[in-house]
Amino acid sequence: PSGSRGASERLAPFVEPYLDDAAARITEAVATAADGLATSPLHVALAWVRDRPGVAAPIVGARNAGQLTEALSVEALSLPYEICQALDDVSAPVHRYP
Repeated sequence: PSGSRGASERLAPFVEPYLDDAAARITEAVATAADGLATSPLHVALAWVRDRPGVAAPIVGARNAGQLTEALSVEALSLPYEICQALDDVSAPVHRYP
């Protein structure tokens, strides 16, 4: 999005390799879940990552107080099992080597 770090001329080359079809599918699934839960994609993404086994805390890259406040407000959100499973499925790594 415009205004994001990835949209900056300086950082775009570092972000570009991560903007593939798999990332688009995951982003779409997160947005769909957010619509269904009447919340933001940020909240869905943070709650999903936060609740994964082995994750102590998601890393938030807030650039201002408003973004930080929004990110911290996710604490009360609990995702339904079905949504977590769908996000796990769409984000499962594809092993191309036997």
